[in-house]
Amino acid sequence: CEVGSGKPRATEPPSMAFRRGPAHGLLVSLAAITLASSSDEASPLAKQCEVGSGEGQCERRERCNLERRTGMTPEEFKLEFQDKKPVVMTNVNDNREFARLVTLNALKENFGDKNVILSSSNTYSYDKEKMDFGSYLDCVTKNAVKINDRADRTYYMFGDNYEPWLDGLLENYDKVPFGEDHALSFGVGAMMSGVPFHFHGPGFSEVISGRKRWFIYPPGYLPSFEPNRTTIQWLNERYRGSDDNELKECTIHPGEVLYFPDGAYHATLNLDTTVFVSSFIRSSS
Repeated sequence: CEVGSGKPRATEPPSMAFRRGPAHGLLVSLAAITLASSSDEASPLAKQCEVGSGEGQCERRERCNLERRTGMTPEEFKLEFQDKKPVVMTNVNDNREFARLVTLNALKENFGDKNVILSSSNTYSYDKEKMDFGSYLDCVTKNAVKINDRADRTYYMFGDNYEPWLDGLLENYDKVPFGEDHALSFGVGAMMSGVPFHFHGPGFSEVISGRKRWFIYPPGYLPSFEPNRTTIQWLNERYRGSDDNELKECTIHPGEVLYFPDGAYHATLNLDTTVFVSSFIRSSS
């Protein structure tokens, strides 16, 4: 979708062919997402399933070198992870009811006439555009970000997108019971949308529907990237996979929460039309 004058302009969803990089061959299409190398069956994003199919219908085969924890206590989180390193968590909150409220159909039916604020999906995300939510949902469900799109000219709903009607919706969200002063942000992104490397304060990101791929470095480590190149362009041009000893990466599925520490450079990539909630918390330092 392209924005301007408050209305989106739909573009045809193309197939996206990637050149073969030094570590991996990449191919992304609207029918399936498969990234594989000639020698490594479990290469990043090597998830053989139809886009939009349920979690139980797909075998998880993508590379994930982030620690996963189930049912962590606040004491364990503070001791092992807070302001130290990222972690993927399950069974720390319960948003099954919230997920029923924010299906794409429910969002369009109940909030389609509301305004949403979209941010440019480059490193800085300074530019904003406003449009009606129904038109935006139509666009993100029918269109994918293209390989040649510039990040600073691609807009989607994430980050500081406050609108008063979102307060009532987010009252139904079950917050992660860790950290203080949660500031919530509701997001919806098209397939292949995302944000290239950037950093900010600590927080959590929970996928409600769809899938979101995370690439994250240790706090204080500066990765190689261009601020106005999209995440899929970075994957095609600079991604080194397992040869990059500092990089942590994982795909977050519905019901999973990722914690990102203060000052950790990270990039994201939505593998489907993805609904998610970000919770920004106070740094312990």
